[in-house]
Amino acid sequence: MKDRSTPQFQSFTAVRQGSKQLAARLPTDLVGVAGFVAVAAVLLGVVDTGSAFLRIAVGFPLLLFVPGYATVAALFPRAATVEREADSSPLVDRLEVTDGERVALAFGLSLAVLPLLGLVIAALSWSYSTPIVVGVVCVYTLSAIWIAAIRRLRVPAERRYRFDLTHKASALHAAVFGTKSTVHTAINIVLVVAMLVALTSVGYALVSPQDGERYTSLEVLSENDDGELVADPPSEVDSGEELSFVIGIENREGEEMEYTVIVQEQWVSDGEVIDRHERDRIDAQVSNGGTAYGDREITTEATGGDVRIAVLLYEADDVPETPTTDNAYRYGYFWTEVVDDV
Repeated sequence: MKDRSTPQFQSFTAVRQGSKQLAARLPTDLVGVAGFVAVAAVLLGVVDTGSAFLRIAVGFPLLLFVPGYATVAALFPRAATVEREADSSPLVDRLEVTDGERVALAFGLSLAVLPLLGLVIAALSWSYSTPIVVGVVCVYTLSAIWIAAIRRLRVPAERRYRFDLTHKASALHAAVFGTKSTVHTAINIVLVVAMLVALTSVGYALVSPQDGERYTSLEVLSENDDGELVADPPSEVDSGEELSFVIGIENREGEEMEYTVIVQEQWVSDGEVIDRHERDRIDAQVSNGGTAYGDREITTEATGGDVRIAVLLYEADDVPETPTTDNAYRYGYFWTEVVDDV
């Protein structure tokens, strides 16, 4: 009977040693950051989660910590040591930072990098939509992580920075709870909680969905001799002639809208409308972010004098029985003089 225990044990030992060597060479912090970036890109840029808490939990570190951490990792591949040797390597390779400095720099550099990425988006004439912003931040972070991994592997193993989660957690626990005074421990806990609350508040302000102002804009325009639309409706029209103008509707409501536009001829005395007559009614469908223009021609009932032409805009399903400027969703008007040629 063959003794198979020894070969099996040696094989298992070799696998364990190989795994340890791989783990020692693998920059676990960079791998973890890259994985987080991939998950954040999906949750914030592709999938509409609809959860404010999830957006905060993912978006806050993605914007305020991860880009800076990747930048710090690319700049400082070495671990901090008590004695710093002078060698012929470039200055940036000889610079070392402690773990606390890495965290502080990660936040600071993130705040410095984000405006620069915003300038890149503006230079490329892209919109500041969530998918584009998240995509640009993720591309930058992954590029910095790639550079950091290459530079870190070029550093000798004994000088290479390694992230040890267990050691960092133990050090944090000792710093907060390792005091000999109950009062000092309580103060440390309060400071940690206050910092978390402050960071969460900032993160919510940055990554929570901002609806922004929703509105509809209504304009009454005319076409000049060059064919351009100008905010100068006709101020005079001959009696019996058609009065021509252009109505512009801009939709910023966040969705496609259906409108009803009513054009009235109004007679005004002492600032009060004493009579009104409807001259036109138009239904318009405007896509979100779009602007629709319509040429209108009406004939006034008045044969002379000044009349006010009012343009009243309503949502299609919310038109009152008696349309006025007081109950209109948006309105505009202009005065025109009706000239009697007789």
